[in-house]
Amino acid sequence: MEVKTLIIGYIPLNDVNGQKPRKVRDDAFYRELFGGFDLGEIHFAGFDDWKMKVDEVDPLFIVILGNDYYGHEVKAYKKDALLYTTFDARQIFYRKAEAEDKKKKQHEVFAELELHVKKMREGGEKEIESLRKFAALSFDDLYKVFVKAIIGDDEKLRKEAWDLLMTNNSNSDLLWMRMKLICETWEHADGKGKEEFLCMAMEQEIEEGLAYKMEDFTEGEQVYHQYAFRYYDGSETNYIRRVPYGFKGQDKYTYEAILKQYDTPIGPRMLMEAGQMRSAKEEWAKEQCAKFVPILKLWKEDPKKSMKELGVKPWYPYTEDDPLEGRELEGFKEFLKKHDPLAFAAIFIEE
Repeated sequence: MEVKTLIIGYIPLNDVNGQKPRKVRDDAFYRELFGGFDLGEIHFAGFDDWKMKVDEVDPLFIVILGNDYYGHEVKAYKKDALLYTTFDARQIFYRKAEAEDKKKKQHEVFAELELHVKKMREGGEKEIESLRKFAALSFDDLYKVFVKAIIGDDEKLRKEAWDLLMTNNSNSDLLWMRMKLICETWEHADGKGKEEFLCMAMEQEIEEGLAYKMEDFTEGEQVYHQYAFRYYDGSETNYIRRVPYGFKGQDKYTYEAILKQYDTPIGPRMLMEAGQMRSAKEEWAKEQCAKFVPILKLWKEDPKKSMKELGVKPWYPYTEDDPLEGRELEGFKEFLKKHDPLAFAAIFIEE
């Protein structure tokens, strides 16, 4: 069976003749956007007729473009549909400097939706019924479901619950649940639970390349996990964080007192720090790419240009009179390909 998705805030143009250039541009943008994802059977509605379209289509997923104001009203009217909100074309093109960032966030929303559509299609009526029940839950009911899953014995269910809560989506309810659950989980955990919480936060730093695990450190009878931090470029910061081992039933205040020994942050603070570090690294990478793009464009025009002419500071054994080549060149290309694949493709598409 086909899964139905309703897009609110855009209706495709039947004919572009006589239309304003902005409308033609926006229409082309949406057609390319929706054509790049498998969103099931797509339907469209404006902000004046969406209720009629909801009744007609009975969508499983609803996407609101550019107007969060309608979110609560749509959710109240169609409780058993999963709701997403994202930018519309006007917001994307309003500030050129922010366009790529907004497009990236928008693509993340539709990539997540595409995964849900695939899962529903494969699971059939039973999976769709489960999702509708999930979507219809109130905030308190949904929160209880997450808590039950996370403290239960089903490891797969626990992981799925955490993954959903930690996903960077635009569902405001999930954002609030994440904050509430993080604080309550930390507050009620014993020593072992707090240790696992902190190690989970550090795993996020490791995944971003901002830290790595070292050998354990022992002081007296207390054993610590050790993590060394890295700068955004991978170089050493010479800062080590120690997370004490805990045990089942250990008094939570006793464990928190051990944290003070090496100024180790508590769990919620460490998770917030990991998120801030990830965002800061993304911003740094964006700034670096902005520097690398003009350099690589000049190099592409004339590979014999010296690094001095390109404005590149060489590493030994290269000198500023040498052309950009070898590890220097490959480093620029690999960084750009990883952090801005669209810019990389624009320069090296012919290679």
